[in-house]
Amino acid sequence: MAILKSGRKKEKKEKEKRSKKEKKDRKGVEALILSELEVDGTVYKTTVPQSLRQNKKWKPKEIGDIESLITGVIKNIFVQKGDTVQKGDCLLLLEAMKMNNEILSPTDGIVQDIFVTESSNVPKGTLMVKIIQG
Repeated sequence: MAILKSGRKKEKKEKEKRSKKEKKDRKGVEALILSELEVDGTVYKTTVPQSLRQNKKWKPKEIGDIESLITGVIKNIFVQKGDTVQKGDCLLLLEAMKMNNEILSPTDGIVQDIFVTESSNVPKGTLMVKIIQG
């Protein structure tokens, strides 16, 4: 008998959770707005939740902009401003989570600028090196 009662209580709790989730979902639907998005000449209609409306618009990055993918410390810089680099050359060493990460050149070109120094802390998304094709 005790097993049946506890099973019913569990079912009742699960039903209450589903009910709360459905109410929350309905509120989220009310906060959606219709938006149009164009991709390769095709226009798509979609809804955007209120929470995402204030996000920055995505813009493509330059191929020569090398940003940190994770927070870390610059251990070594192997290039200088004006150096010619080839795709795959090691530009600098970034230590993150006790591991050394080699940051490689994504393209052939010339190092236009270096925005970090050795032993500096860099947060995620920091522009570290800019390479121009040439």
